[in-house]
Amino acid sequence: MKKPKPIAVYITSPDYLGNIADIAALSKVCKACGVPLIVDNAHGAYLRFLKPCIHPIALGADICCDSAHKTLPCLTGAAYLHINKEAPKLFSEMAEKALALFASTSPSYLILQSLDAFNGLCCASYEKKLEKTAQRIEKLKQKLEGFGYALVGSERLKLTLAPKRIGCTGLALAEYLRENGVECEFADPDFTVLMLSPQTGEAELERIERALLTAEKRAPIKEKPPVQPRLERALSIREAVLSPQETVKVEAALGRILALDHCACPPAVPIAIAGERLDETAIECLKYYGVSAVSAVKEEFYRLEE
Repeated sequence: MKKPKPIAVYITSPDYLGNIADIAALSKVCKACGVPLIVDNAHGAYLRFLKPCIHPIALGADICCDSAHKTLPCLTGAAYLHINKEAPKLFSEMAEKALALFASTSPSYLILQSLDAFNGLCCASYEKKLEKTAQRIEKLKQKLEGFGYALVGSERLKLTLAPKRIGCTGLALAEYLRENGVECEFADPDFTVLMLSPQTGEAELERIERALLTAEKRAPIKEKPPVQPRLERALSIREAVLSPQETVKVEAALGRILALDHCACPPAVPIAIAGERLDETAIECLKYYGVSAVSAVKEEFYRLEE
């Protein structure tokens, strides 16, 4: 029996830690198999303006979304949908109808205007300013590696530190940065993430550099994150999300069916997905990432269903 052919390949690149997938290679494989490549490029809108351009569309993706507000000077909620000219015609023919299923009938013209305002900037000085900022961040990364930090990812505007090497958790480093006037994008026990841009400014970059290079160094922390669990599916996602629910402390959630997903921060990989039954490994993961309580399907509901 032949395995069913996938309808598409969907990938997030760059990911939240700044890792960039080999989109060009993925595109070649997808084209050879006759499968569209869809890329969530939420954190990589600026990749179009680097030289050489490494935007997913330029590398062969069929369709791609960019969150302009994450790395470009646009208002929160501003985004682009890009469709490759070589993509299946269905994509461009149905795009407007597909968006209409989710779009508001009262769009924000302030958001649209911020996208229009960026058009003038990207045609003027943005590329030069971007390259100058990227070079400045690269020098900062070299200094941080020299200090002892482990760095993650290759994204040029993202600074992802794995500070356990200098004896500090990602959460502790984020708190230290906050005390020194720097607010990070994201932190968990292993990583501290800062998202920078040409709008960050030299004074802010100097503040970040000064704070990170004066942090106290201790003995390395050797604790590793727990293994991601592979859980039993007890209910479909729809059944779990729409079921009667209750909040349960993680310590008491062993064997319970999860009603709502739990992940550190989208687009991170969820620890567990709605409808899955929590085992000891999942409980360990949830505790490690600071989750103290979960939404669980009420036991009498799924027992009745059984």
